[in-house]
Amino acid sequence: MDTSEYNKIKQEVLDLPIIYREMESKDIVALGDNFYNLGNTNVQVEPAIAEKIDLIAGIKSGQARIAYDSYGDHGLTNLRNFFGQATKDNRILLTANAQAKQIFDVVPIKGRVITPHSFFNFMEMYMDKNHYYPENVEYTDGGNRISVIMKPVNEQFMEYSKGDEFLSNGIFFTWNPTEISLGNYYIRLVCTNGSKTISRHSITRITSPDVEEFQRMLNITSRSEVLKKETETMLDHTKIAMRTKASVNELKSAMLLLVQHGLDERDANDIIPYESTKRLYQSAGYPMDAKNLAQAKSDKTMWEVFNMLTFFATHNEVWSPHDIRRSSLMESCMALLLKKRDIQEYYNIF
Repeated sequence: MDTSEYNKIKQEVLDLPIIYREMESKDIVALGDNFYNLGNTNVQVEPAIAEKIDLIAGIKSGQARIAYDSYGDHGLTNLRNFFGQATKDNRILLTANAQAKQIFDVVPIKGRVITPHSFFNFMEMYMDKNHYYPENVEYTDGGNRISVIMKPVNEQFMEYSKGDEFLSNGIFFTWNPTEISLGNYYIRLVCTNGSKTISRHSITRITSPDVEEFQRMLNITSRSEVLKKETETMLDHTKIAMRTKASVNELKSAMLLLVQHGLDERDANDIIPYESTKRLYQSAGYPMDAKNLAQAKSDKTMWEVFNMLTFFATHNEVWSPHDIRRSSLMESCMALLLKKRDIQEYYNIF
């Protein structure tokens, strides 16, 4: 990505008709049927947003469902207002499209709100100081999440295994109005025609636009001990994944990651063969409850499953090149790789 392309995408993001509004929980009044009075403005929100408001107020989805089933919408509305008024110290941030009058997100505020302009200014300071350049910018249409992927001027490579190299000093930053997170990513060549996969892992974050916090993050580079340690941890888990069969339960977790990122469950199972593998065990007479799912081996190594996910995140044509779901799925893949395996196999010469 050259400078002009970066500036063009950056301006597209900054021109999104998005407003950010800080409120206290007590200023959100439920009116019924997912209508709310938000600071003297009546708005209907999507069920997912209503559920987020419930969780911030301390209402779990099961509790909301019981209230609705027992007392109808009137009972649920009363429950929401009771909890909303009881949590007076909760500060929240609404992200909305000013033109469509649609709320995209509701999140609790941990520190102070960080604007998109502050984020981009910080990114450019980081690139100048640490010798990186922008490789891609990903974002949501709702303007509530941005990711900047940076390539190092001086690339460093390491090996997964003999002859299997990966770029180890890539850096990315992800923003939402309440925090900036920094992570490292790895680019790996997966076939001789130059096809590559990318995996990403968030390392640290800041929650307020403070000079001290910005300076701390500016000083985290590819030579920092925290990133070296993360790379070593990733390599250890990779070696285990290469020699370990994924359990049927881990296939399920991988398949659900795709569903959570917007794929139809049937399409997700075409990529990760969870249902077909589970049916093989059921046909052989094995009960497939949670315990047995974790003990049943699939015919895929965990490394193969990881690569199926990262290949889709990197190469699918369903999402645009700047769709932030790519980054989100890559981070989720890395989190799955770094978990303790359900089934672990070891070589032993004794």
